[in-house]
Amino acid sequence: MLMSHFEEPKLTEDEEPPTEQDKRKKMLALKDPVHSVPLQQFVYEKLKAQQGLIGDQSFQTLMETVDTEIVKQLQEFLQGL
Repeated sequence: MLMSHFEEPKLTEDEEPPTEQDKRKKMLALKDPVHSVPLQQFVYEKLKAQQGLIGDQSFQTLMETVDTEIVKQLQEFLQGL
């Protein structure tokens, strides 16, 4: 779930408005990459960075040590990019 902007939720009659601490926590959460960077993009960029650091051949050798089912799932996960 990506949080793109700060929205005050609609309050019902029995709810209290958010406190300043609640607002600060919400703003901090909005700055957290967990809520602002798509996971597919993050994983792809990290894999490409690793490949760039160690080179294509070493990266391929490293990927061959990963369980084939994991590699298959990773490829399926990254297909949408």
